[in-house]
Amino acid sequence: MSRVMREFDWSSTSLGNPEDWPEGLKTPLRMLLTTRFEMWLGWGPELNFFYNDAYIPTLGIKHPSMLGRPFREVWSEVYDDVADQVERVRAGEATWNKALLLRLERSGYPEETYHSFSYSPLFKADGTVGGLLCVVSEETGRIISERRLETLRQIGSALTPVKDKAGLHAGVRQAFATNRRDFPFVSLQFSGDEPVDYEDTFDLEAASLPNRGVEEGCIVDLPPNVKWPVGDWDRPPVRAIIIGIPGPEGTSTVGRLVLGLNPLRPDDPDILDIARLMASQIGASYATVKALENERRRADRIWSVSRDIMVVIDATGMFRSVSPSWTRILGHPIDQVVGRHFGDFMDPDDVAASADALSEAFAGQDLSNYESRYRALDGSFRLIEWHTTKEDDLVYAYGRDVTERRRVEEALTDSREQFRHLVQGVTDYAIYMIDQEGRVSSWNEGARRIKGYEPEEIIGEHFSRFYTEEDRAAGAPARTLETAKKEGRFISEGWRVRKNGERFRASVVIDAIRDDQGRPIGFAKITRDITEKEAAQRDLEAAKEALFQSQKMEAIGQLTGGVAHDFNNLLMAILSSLELLGKHLPDDTASRRLLNNAVEGAQRGATLTQRMLAFARKQELTLEHIEIPALLAGMSDLVQRSIGPEWPISTNFPLKLPPVLVDSNQLEMALLNLIVNARDATPAGGPIVISGTCVDLESNVVRGLSQGSYVRLIVRDQGVGMDVDTARRATEPFFTTKGIGKGTGLGLAMVHGMTQQIGGTFEIISKAGQGTSAILWLPIAKQSAVVEPASPPPKTPGPELDRLTILVVDDDALVLMNTAALLEDMGHDVIEAYSGKEALARFRERDDIDLVVTDQAMPNMTGVELIAAIEGIRTGVPKIIASGYGEGVEAPGRNVVRLGKPFGQAQLARSIALVMGADSTSAEGGRSAKLS
Repeated sequence: MSRVMREFDWSSTSLGNPEDWPEGLKTPLRMLLTTRFEMWLGWGPELNFFYNDAYIPTLGIKHPSMLGRPFREVWSEVYDDVADQVERVRAGEATWNKALLLRLERSGYPEETYHSFSYSPLFKADGTVGGLLCVVSEETGRIISERRLETLRQIGSALTPVKDKAGLHAGVRQAFATNRRDFPFVSLQFSGDEPVDYEDTFDLEAASLPNRGVEEGCIVDLPPNVKWPVGDWDRPPVRAIIIGIPGPEGTSTVGRLVLGLNPLRPDDPDILDIARLMASQIGASYATVKALENERRRADRIWSVSRDIMVVIDATGMFRSVSPSWTRILGHPIDQVVGRHFGDFMDPDDVAASADALSEAFAGQDLSNYESRYRALDGSFRLIEWHTTKEDDLVYAYGRDVTERRRVEEALTDSREQFRHLVQGVTDYAIYMIDQEGRVSSWNEGARRIKGYEPEEIIGEHFSRFYTEEDRAAGAPARTLETAKKEGRFISEGWRVRKNGERFRASVVIDAIRDDQGRPIGFAKITRDITEKEAAQRDLEAAKEALFQSQKMEAIGQLTGGVAHDFNNLLMAILSSLELLGKHLPDDTASRRLLNNAVEGAQRGATLTQRMLAFARKQELTLEHIEIPALLAGMSDLVQRSIGPEWPISTNFPLKLPPVLVDSNQLEMALLNLIVNARDATPAGGPIVISGTCVDLESNVVRGLSQGSYVRLIVRDQGVGMDVDTARRATEPFFTTKGIGKGTGLGLAMVHGMTQQIGGTFEIISKAGQGTSAILWLPIAKQSAVVEPASPPPKTPGPELDRLTILVVDDDALVLMNTAALLEDMGHDVIEAYSGKEALARFRERDDIDLVVTDQAMPNMTGVELIAAIEGIRTGVPKIIASGYGEGVEAPGRNVVRLGKPFGQAQLARSIALVMGADSTSAEGGRSAKLS
């Protein structure tokens, strides 16, 4: 095209000499001539036409005469279709078309084509539009190919369900109705039938078309004097395909198909191949129809020779006809069955259900795999599986005797169920699969323990290696499998050999495994070591008991945690009321003594609730890296003086015992409880030894502990010890052996809960008369930094603060009232709310709220959720969240202080000072803190 353009006389156009062409034309022209994409451009008022080599096939016979001609002249036949887009481009707007149908006359006649193209404005130096650039991609081949493939798919879909010729014709009509562009009309004729014209417009003129080349198909010219259907076009077809419908392999054609051809695609080399595929689909469907007709003819013969029972039954349940197979299966002569009710031959328990099923069949619902029991002539019952269909007010049914099959299936199901339960049981059974040749294909833990082989050592090996040498020589393994295959199961007891050569007495069960067709596919083998039968039974009972105890302790823990939470609220109300009451009592010694007694009793109750929460693993813990020897050294003098010199305490630790990750206060309380228990267990006095070692554990070595490193801390006495039942119940809350009034029964429960909460566990090893070892498994801290246990801060009254407006939220009316009273007594203004929803409403109404004090455990909205909602309304408001629990009250990144329940006025005042910034030393660099 570069050569053609150079040789072209441009002076004959309005564009003039190319040397004078503007850069706005030269630049896109260079791009057009150097790209392989199909492009043309128009320039000037008439959009004089330029195009590249890739565009020549689209231009067809108009090349090269259309070079430089006005665009309207080049494509005059389609210009009206794109004229509005040209005007939009002249206005500076680009356009896009996807697969647009254009009837181009590029071959001397109107041709159906599809193009995707864009029109883009080309600008002159002054910014005005000087022309347009078109990037085009012809998609004619793709569109037409996809359309024809869809027609093939439609034919296949429409002909799949046909059962007769009428349905076949209807399917062909339906399929071709979706493509009236490629095939404006269709005529189909089968041998011996009249042709069927699906358009009903040309009086079956297709029947007069020539038959030459019908087998392979040919294209013929259509007579011009017939008003042929036009399909989706505005002109009739001029040519048609005549093609034979192929019959079954080795036979001639069974009919012919006439297809009118697209008048806008007169020369299409691929259309015959498409027609042949369509004829093949129709031929296959025709073969199916003929096969169905033949099948109906064979039905009468099948009735006579079928091994299944066939019956015809009317609406009253009477047999109208019965096939000879009835006599073969059930024994009754046919003349004694026809005319009788089906219930006369059925198990009485099945008659009612079968009557209902027959009613469903007469209602038009085909029954499938319906089973009922029929009495044979010898008095036995056979299980018959029925399938039914309804026609002409009669039900046609055939029944298969599945008695033996059901017996096999039930035996197989029982075998599989037994195997499943065994695999899920304890490890005292070797359970594994064997293939038909006797090779091991699976291996469970019990097999590894009993036989001694690892899975990788034995899978793929022959199971005969478990037999003694003399049994192998006698062919016992082969006989075992043969017996299991024939009888379904093999059971025996005998000597077997472990990997190390040791013999043991074994009880063996081998089940034959079959597939759904009853064919053997392998064996399931179960071996039990009879010599350890009693020990295995004891282990099983112990495992069940451990599970029961674990579930019981978990249930008690949940109950205890809930009770402790409610007691916390009650004690909160009591203690705060007593504190406020103390400020108003007269200076009377007797009254003060009674008040102090009440306070002490409530504080003891608070201690009990903390122990209950510890058992339930819901108390708040401050985990630190603690050196156990240092912790014991700090408390040993106090503890020794408390219990007396008759019980000397000694420690036994390695030179370097790693630190543990625990709450130091809780660990001190736990050790104190264990030491006091050791003293009480040795009333005559005796040594108490505290020792510790570092232990690396694998998973499940100690019940409840995961793999990791732990310190095993033991408090050992030489006292009276415990029997098995007492040791088992020792950690239950409120269980005690100390007598009424001498113990709460919560000490060991607290120890148990504390160790569980930090990821450890607690054990008691004891025998009556031989002392007790209380063992704490404590996780080792991963970091080397050690924090020495800190002394609790003195409970001093909080600092004075300015008068604040405080929103108090609690769903417990007593706690809410007393908290408000404590705050008002401190001089603050209080706004009360009984729920999170009400608190949000109060917070929105008041913009002068300086502080929010909220409970955590509230229905519908917790304290943490309330804090988050308040942050969404107004940020930066200090907040105190009160809870007796140590879990679920985290509010990171917010101006929040946690306050433990129950609390008094001093703790509340310190919390307010901390969150309001008055106690900077307590905040430790940030306001998100906790205060108990």
